[in-house]
Amino acid sequence: MARGDPPFKFENLLPYYNGAYYASVAIKGRLAATGQVEAAREVTAYQEMVTEFREAIRETAKIRQARNL
Repeated sequence: MARGDPPFKFENLLPYYNGAYYASVAIKGRLAATGQVEAAREVTAYQEMVTEFREAIRETAKIRQARNL
């Protein structure tokens, strides 16, 4: 995003992080296939972080939806 661009919309966060997670799955597979085990472990740590973010986004969406009812 460039300076001055509008803020990223909340509704776009979950698809964005889903894409980040599945891209990391592909990267991790390639690293493991080439024997780069330590790098694959680092990707696992990244995947755990992204998974936590996705869960927080889902919980926030539930709270926002409950407030709008």
